[in-house]
This record gives sequence, structure tokens and C-alpha cells, in this order.
Amino acid sequence: MRGKIWFHADDYGVTAAQSERILSCYRDGVLNSVSVLPNTDALRESLALLDQVDPDGTQIRRVLHLNFVEGRPLAGADKVPDLVDNSGFFDKSFIQFFRWNYMKRGAGRQKLVRQLKLEIAAQLRAVTTENDYRISAIDSHQHYHMIPLVFDSLMEVLLEREFEQPGIHQIRVPVDPAAPLMHHAKMRRGVPAINWVKWCILKIYADRNKKILQSKGIEAPLFFGIFYTCEMKMEVVEALLPAYKAYADRTKQALELMFHPGNLTARAELLDERSEALAAFYMSGNRADEAECMKRIVP
Repeated sequence: MRGKIWFHADDYGVTAAQSERILSCYRDGVLNSVSVLPNTDALRESLALLDQVDPDGTQIRRVLHLNFVEGRPLAGADKVPDLVDNSGFFDKSFIQFFRWNYMKRGAGRQKLVRQLKLEIAAQLRAVTTENDYRISAIDSHQHYHMIPLVFDSLMEVLLEREFEQPGIHQIRVPVDPAAPLMHHAKMRRGVPAINWVKWCILKIYADRNKKILQSKGIEAPLFFGIFYTCEMKMEVVEALLPAYKAYADRTKQALELMFHPGNLTARAELLDERSEALAAFYMSGNRADEAECMKRIVP
């Protein structure tokens, strides 16, 4: 996969209409990779839409977007009580998982790992045996899988006989190399402060997780998308893509650009319409800007 560039859309499959909007970035642009949320009511319909535009599954890479952020768990709320609220919806933040990684020990950690593995297996099953998306890669909503508690649980589930096929060839390590950004003073100054914080936290685990993936023969493409998460507009990509491509070529790696081009148009479409943060995330005008970027990029 050296030299390959994945122009990737997160959050595929929330609704059929949103999936159509994402796929327009394939029809009219450079999109060649999507990660699908597995716990949506539109999962089957979104697969049919994907198969219409890419019937043999060779034009668009299909990725599982592990989700512990929103909606209901596929394993059943009663099976994963530590991951949900009293209504049975996911409600634990990245910071909560981050704390658990260091604070949970002994029987408490084992209990949590059992629940994580049950839910990971259920989400994998949703896009394999139940709805064959022909996935070849895994990432996660808001990058929860980077936390060792989740990452190691995922690695254990992938060893189970049930998931030997299809083989997972790639897992995202969402930490942009800093070097390409450092050479562009204007873009370096433009990185939102919160994205520097995300980058620093995720970088804690990057080398560890890459070593584990390498030992299992799983690739982690070079990543471009944390510094400008939800801000991957034309001016950003135009300014930085040449430097990231050069870095990928120099280090002989594939490159993944992360976009969020699939907006929602009504609060009722959310997987959890109670959440103000999710409403802002999915209904941001930046999603339309990122979709436009994917339609204007010259690879």
C-alpha cells in the first residue's frame, strides 16, 4: 500500500440521506474510503447505497468505526452496564476511558474488559456476518481505540476464530507527524488549541500501539487529520497535503486524510438527540466545507 492515499470520510451510515451525501464525494470527488458506524438503524440501507456505487468493493475502502460515544450498544445495555447511562445510551467520554485505563485494576478492570470485548465483537459482527461490508480496516469514533484498555481488548477480539475472516489489514493510529506542519508557519499557528491537546494525548500511545500492530502484520497508515480535525477545508488541505505526501513517500507509507463530510440536517437524525455536543458536531457548517474540499482536491 506504499504510495496510496486514502481520502477518508468518518461517520458513514448515521442515516441513508447522510450516507448519500458522503458518497457524493466519491461520485464527484476523491473519496475512496469510509468508516461506518455499526449501531445505526440505517446500517443495512447504507450498505446497499455503498454497493450501488462500488459493487465489487474495490473503489472504496470499508472501515469499521468502533463506537462507544453515541447511540445504543449492540451487545445490549444489560450486558455492558458500565458503558451506558440509565437510558441504555453510551455516555462515557474519552476522558472517562482515559482515567479507567490508569485507575481500573484487578476484578474491576477484568469486568470492564469483558464488557468492552462483548461490544467490540457485536460491532464487528454487525458489519461482517450480519451485514457484509467487506471491511479491511478499523478505526473508532473520537479515537477511543487508542487507549490501551480499548486497544488491547480489540486485539484480543481479533484473535477469536469468528473474526479470522475477513482479515483486518489496517488500524488507524491518528497522530499526524509534526514535521510537515512545522515547515508551514501560517498553518502551524492556525491549529486550534484543543487539537494540540488531542494530539498530545493520542501521541502518548502511538508508538506502543504501532509496535503491537507491526508485530501482528497490521499496517497503520500515516495520518493527516488531527491538527485540523473538523477543519479540513480547501485552504488547509491545499497548503499541507504536498508536505504530507512528501513525508509519506520519504518514509514509504500509505497516507490517510480524515474528513467529516456527512452532515445531518435535523436533531431527530442524531443517534442521541439529547446531546448538544453531538448536535453541534453533526450539524456544523464545516462538514459542508469538508465535502466541498473533497470535491475540489486534485490528488
